[in-house]
Amino acid sequence: MTGLKITEDILLEELLSMVPESKNVLYEYNYSKIEELEIEEVVNDKLTLRGFLKLMDVPEEETGRIIKQIQELYNRRLEET
Repeated sequence: MTGLKITEDILLEELLSMVPESKNVLYEYNYSKIEELEIEEVVNDKLTLRGFLKLMDVPEEETGRIIKQIQELYNRRLEET
């Protein structure tokens, strides 16, 4: 399996299917709101990571840290396979 660089342009649906553990990171930024509103199926195939972070009003300075954290989860998952 080849590596992938996670960017802020990845769709949430793709991100969550590739790295299910990333949902735990997104919970820190109110992903639970999407679940509470029961709109996951509607928005996850249209909303990018960047769009999610803007929607949840996450400061831009944190975006790099979040992507790095998710990238590490992805890399760890690759190593395990």
